[in-house]
Order: sequence, then structure tokens, then C-alpha cells
Amino acid sequence: MKRYSKFLKQTWWLWLTYTIITALLIYFVSPVFFVVIPMMIVNFFYFALVRYNEDGDFIGA
Repeated sequence: MKRYSKFLKQTWWLWLTYTIITALLIYFVSPVFFVVIPMMIVNFFYFALVRYNEDGDFIGA
């Protein structure tokens, strides 16, 4: 769990921006953008898994 909390702590502003943009697209353009929400969730867990170890330390590439 440390990797996910550390990743969220460092990138909360990015995920908030994505969420706001997605909400605006859903409201103003089309409800089809609801499919972006599961994609964002999968991306969050994937990048946290790949970039951080189980102790929450960044794995430099």
C-alpha cells in the first residue's frame, strides 16, 4: 500500500487535473467519456506498481 500512497502523494495534482478534464468532457461533450474513468484507475495502479517498490521508494529508470 505504501507504493500507492506515495505515488498519489507525489502526483495528486495530475490526477485531479485528469479528473476535472474528464468531468468537463462528460458534461459538455458526451457521456461516452465515462469510459475514461476506468482507464485512469488502471493507469494509476500500473504506474504506481512499475515506478515504486513495496516500501514506497521511487525506482529510478
